[in-house]
Amino acid sequence: MATEDIEIRDLSEKILLEFEAYDRPHKVWSKEFYSSVIVIAFLVSIIFYFIEGVMLVVVIWALVFMLWAMAKSKPSMITSTLTSWGLKSFDKTYRYEEMTSFWFETKWSTRLLRINLVAVPWHLVVVIDPKIEEELKNLMLERVIFQEPPVTWVDRALKWVGEKMPLE
Repeated sequence: MATEDIEIRDLSEKILLEFEAYDRPHKVWSKEFYSSVIVIAFLVSIIFYFIEGVMLVVVIWALVFMLWAMAKSKPSMITSTLTSWGLKSFDKTYRYEEMTSFWFETKWSTRLLRINLVAVPWHLVVVIDPKIEEELKNLMLERVIFQEPPVTWVDRALKWVGEKMPLE
């Protein structure tokens, strides 16, 4: 019998990077913002009431309540882990095989890691500490493509409207 050299690879999960961050971006809105949102919601509700009925009005006010509730509740600290298998966040592992691309961006003075996935939830947003961004990028680049999405005409239009009609 011939002896063969069999390569045995260690496939166990190894922690590459562990970090703590908030579970979502957060911004404290001013009273002027809430006043503007309520006035706009009221006017749109009146229009939709006469066009469609009560259902769209209920949806509009549910969205206003969700905006208020998310702004009033502070985000909690969570621990996220980048392992040899993928990213663990909220006790769920998002494997590298499910990730198509990733990029970083800033929203409300918070640094975010955004990851496109091939399955539900399709898109993952993780708040990160800017100090670990470079290390996180280097570890992710070994397994996932770094690709910022192109700026579309919708992005430019929303930015323009936000500048021309600020709610604050």
